[in-house]
Amino acid sequence: MSRVASTRPLIRRAEPRDAAALAALFGDVAMLPFTTVAPFSSVAFWDKRLAEYADAASVPLLAVDGDSIAGLLLMRGFPNHIRRKHCAVLDLLAVRVDCRRKGIGRALVHAATSAADQWLQMRRIEVSVDAQSAALRGFYASLGFVEEGIKRNEILHAGHYVDSTVMSRINVAMLPAPASPVLPVNTRTRKAAPLKITIRPATEEDAAAFAKVFADRSAANGTLQHPYTSAEVWRTRLAGNVGARQVTFAAVVNGRIVGNAGLHPINDNPRQKHVCSLGIAISSAYQGRGVGRALMDACLDFADNWANYARVELTVHADNVRAVRLYESLGFKHEGRLRDFSFREGGYVDALVMGRVTSALQSAA
Repeated sequence: MSRVASTRPLIRRAEPRDAAALAALFGDVAMLPFTTVAPFSSVAFWDKRLAEYADAASVPLLAVDGDSIAGLLLMRGFPNHIRRKHCAVLDLLAVRVDCRRKGIGRALVHAATSAADQWLQMRRIEVSVDAQSAALRGFYASLGFVEEGIKRNEILHAGHYVDSTVMSRINVAMLPAPASPVLPVNTRTRKAAPLKITIRPATEEDAAAFAKVFADRSAANGTLQHPYTSAEVWRTRLAGNVGARQVTFAAVVNGRIVGNAGLHPINDNPRQKHVCSLGIAISSAYQGRGVGRALMDACLDFADNWANYARVELTVHADNVRAVRLYESLGFKHEGRLRDFSFREGGYVDALVMGRVTSALQSAA
């Protein structure tokens, strides 16, 4: 069977005025495979979604066929996340059913990666695709994307939980820097006294204490934060950290906050409402003394017994040996290695993606 000759679609930036046309386009359930879009998404949903790509570091593109939309690509940058400003995520690529196999998807990806290479200084572009689709993985491989891992049971598709393959494309000429120095392994010469650790929900009043924890360079190095974030920034974050689907805990020793952890839905997509992400930070003087385990236990209790999260995922710098061992002991499995994931102490560092999946979810998948 011969392949249909490719066409040269008009590629332009998607705008809020396109929301109604996108709602109509994705009203066709044949548009849903290989995407994370929920069926019957409204005009208001698309209006809000497009607004998320309004900044200059994001690239929302349409392929236009006459007066109608033939394809859509959404690529999101990290303009406000300083340690990942070299990265972008290709969140969505979809082509209208009657326009497939005509080069439209390739044209959209080429337009986005060209913008990233020539103007936007994006070193790493990542994408997650249906792990069951060899054709889709092959499509991205032909465009320079390399497979890095598989996230288990990440999305509900047609009544079944399916895995996602994480792929990335690295342009080493963009924002060049060496590898990050390896994290030092802190060892104690003598056994420390046991700590009386209290875990409680964090509040806005904890903002200054959170800033102090991350001002500890060792605590910042183990996360995606940096040591110069102000208390007001943390106050804003904690004020916005509301809702029944997420929680932030503070670890208190002798009246002082020495660590924190948070559990958050990865997005508001109903096809991924079983998934949450976890982040944790501990002051260097209290690392390896049970604070991390106490915080993790509180987060996993919330996930398992109250929020009904069936998949908890996290990223951890590949050289953070102590943290990796803690996560392994709590049932997290290695799912992949993400190249040049973040910038730390003057260089790029890889991250491991790890996931903890309930036995019930594995049985249902």
